[in-house]
Amino acid sequence: MAIVRFGLEAAPNDDEFIFRLDDDEKIRQARDILSGAETSEVHVQGLVVAEKADHNPDWNFHLDPGSVTFFKEADVDCDASAHYVAMNLDDVGEEGFLPGRVWAPSRSKITRELED
Repeated sequence: MAIVRFGLEAAPNDDEFIFRLDDDEKIRQARDILSGAETSEVHVQGLVVAEKADHNPDWNFHLDPGSVTFFKEADVDCDASAHYVAMNLDDVGEEGFLPGRVWAPSRSKITRELED
């Protein structure tokens, strides 16, 4: 099983957020999005884990690799910039902010595949 990292821009002017995939089918989907072969379900969503990760050291949270999927349109309650999530991490999953800890930035786009 491969482990591949991808760069993500969650909102315009957001700093790069790195997410990891360890499922061959999801890796193929992410590569199809990058190449332009996939044009519909191109946005990234996943479960927020409120801790730093080695693959995403500039942020105080990361996405659970097993939860990452791709979507066309997000629920407004799951939409936020990476900076907003980072600043409000204690509220994730509470009072309607990212219900179920699902982060689905509606303008997210994969920017690159990272070399290991």
